[in-house]
Amino acid sequence: PHFGITEVKVAAIDPRRFYLWELWRYSGRVAQVLEEQRPDVILSQGFSVWKHAGRFSDRLIVHPHGLEMFQGLTRKDRLVGLPFRVVLRHIVRRSRVVISLGGKLTGILERMVRGSECAVTVIPNAVEIPPTVGTPDARTEGPLQLLFVGRFASNKGLDVLLSVAGRLVQEGRTDAVHFQLAGDGPLREGLRSAPLPNVEMLGRVDDEQLDALYRSCDALVLPTRFEGMPTVVLEAMARSKPIIVSDVGACAELVDSPNGFLVPPGDASALYGSIIDFMNKPATERSNMGRRSFEKVSSSFSWPQVSGMFMHLFRQLGN
Repeated sequence: PHFGITEVKVAAIDPRRFYLWELWRYSGRVAQVLEEQRPDVILSQGFSVWKHAGRFSDRLIVHPHGLEMFQGLTRKDRLVGLPFRVVLRHIVRRSRVVISLGGKLTGILERMVRGSECAVTVIPNAVEIPPTVGTPDARTEGPLQLLFVGRFASNKGLDVLLSVAGRLVQEGRTDAVHFQLAGDGPLREGLRSAPLPNVEMLGRVDDEQLDALYRSCDALVLPTRFEGMPTVVLEAMARSKPIIVSDVGACAELVDSPNGFLVPPGDASALYGSIIDFMNKPATERSNMGRRSFEKVSSSFSWPQVSGMFMHLFRQLGN
């Protein structure tokens, strides 16, 4: 109440039941609360406002985040995502505004809303800028330290990353690059059973450990197969780090040649080439790439700037 915030609790979904059906039932409970509260503007995350979405069309903003259901590379991925694509299209076309994180996601949403009253607005994800960062000098001795942070799942491209690590070992460059993998997930045990000498499995890390890893690495590497706008990329940029990431989702909004490398998803040869290119750059150039990361994220992706974009949108719809 001190900040003008009132929390209204809505019964959660039952994870034991069919997910989409539970989302439909949950959205019905949300609709009932909205009818009672009668807000001027509604910001809906994902499928939260699905049932009776048409009742709130004049004030409904939908934020679908990463649109993973539109980015599957395999036929199985596309089939699994089909019902979610149908539902999202239904919701978006009954909304006033849909938010894109930018990049390739904007085109997906523009095609989806064509012929409807819904408008696409680009508002990126945001990150907290650490109070003390600076641009540290790039490492001149020892192996290149590359950090991966994420869920150990197939969509994150760990198989591609480990393929590159294995190729470096085969070429006799074991000591050239050291990969640190932070995170947990269903693939972790399988990856641990076939260790590589240049790969360190760190497991789950807390916020303090993660901050130290960001600050000590030479670059963040994320060969993800599909993504929205990865928080880990923003966090690494906020600590003045170059980025090597797949060209998916809104990643091109964050990374270009001045501060890193964009590689095709699932392309181990391209990832290998980018890592070798980065490794061969002079230390001063690698430091400049980190500085450009910090300049970009602090000028366009900090919380004050992004929250200001949301407030501007709210005022537009609320008037």
